Amino acid sequence: MPSFDSARERFRLGPAHLGVLGCFHQEMPVTADLINGRKELRDAGLIGDDDAVIPELADLTHALAEPIVLVHIEMTGGQGTTNHGAVIGNDACYVYEGWPGEPESEYVPTDLSTLVWSLARAVGLRDRGAKPPAAAVITTTIGAMDAGFVALADVGTDDVEKAAERLRAALAAEGGLADPELTVFTRLLLQLNGNWRMTAAWKNREGRGTDIRGITVLDCGPLGYWLREHPAEPILPGTVTPDSELRLVFTEVPRVWELITGLLPRLDRLPAATKR
Repeated sequence: MPSFDSARERFRLGPAHLGVLGCFHQEMPVTADLINGRKELRDAGLIGDDDAVIPELADLTHALAEPIVLVHIEMTGGQGTTNHGAVIGNDACYVYEGWPGEPESEYVPTDLSTLVWSLARAVGLRDRGAKPPAAAVITTTIGAMDAGFVALADVGTDDVEKAAERLRAALAAEGGLADPELTVFTRLLLQLNGNWRMTAAWKNREGRGTDIRGITVLDCGPLGYWLREHPAEPILPGTVTPDSELRLVFTEVPRVWELITGLLPRLDRLPAATKR
């Protein structure tokens, strides 16, 4: 169910609720598949019987309908995939975070000056004191990593020694890795908490389309963060195959902060603010 926390001006909204707000913004009738979403918004007191949006929700509605910059984070972990990100409009900036197994996301207003901090928080970025290993760069193939995941799925992780043995054998056979890279890569996949893909998109000032920047990072727990340099983001559909090069680089936390900051455009790359 949608909800509103007035003390922090935050909302919990699901895809259907966003669809309803989109219909309102475009002055279109609410489609049949969104009728229940409209009822839930009314029951939560977020819209009136006349479909008027409460003032507190107006800024978020406009930002979602007319975004200047969108940041999307796709996180994959043991509980599946969750989506997070940020939406920057003319008059407001919101970050949103999902929760495994829940349809709604939480939307929280934030200042642009704290946006990078909010994005770092969304991916759980923190310094665990990881040090560069014997091999700080791993170069293999996408197929080798996929084979490693298959090996882990087949044996499970309850028996760590057996899992490590199976994983090491799969990586050596498929990727042709040797030590120290083989040992380091084996440990990385065993310790993998999850990976996140962060993408920022905006309409460029020249009006020639959309600019996109992105990074993908593996969170390997006590072994630190590993930037996927290849395949580089943004990835177009159909461009990555099992034979594609996979290059992972150990990346210290301050550098990850810099990479997140670098995703966001400078003001002179954005179109002028629009009036409404």
